Amino acid sequence: MALVKILASNLFAGANFQKLEVGKVYDADSAIAEKWVEQGKAETSKEKGGEKLSFEVATPSAPVSTDTSALQSKLDDALEQLKVAQDAAEAKEKEHADALEAANKRADDAEAALAAATKKDK
Repeated sequence: MALVKILASNLFAGANFQKLEVGKVYDADSAIAEKWVEQGKAETSKEKGGEKLSFEVATPSAPVSTDTSALQSKLDDALEQLKVAQDAAEAKEKEHADALEAANKRADDAEAALAAATKKDK
């Protein structure tokens, strides 16, 4: 354990992420204290009676469900809906491309007919 004086105003520590006060001395784990000193967030202190910080690891209160079949079936359904939507989008894109090609052909035919009519009038 090492005593450190906090320099950073936005430093949180402990199991409950308590905000550490600037200028206050805390008794922290040596590895954590070294890291804070290296980062310029704290400096080592010789003062007596620093507030002890406890670092704990919390365990989950309820076990994680291992039943993934429901989730997998939802994922499969979503994937199928995505495929259907992609197929519909591709069909619509082809339909629009065909309509554009037909419109361009009509425009070219109209230009050719206009050119022929203009030539015939002369």
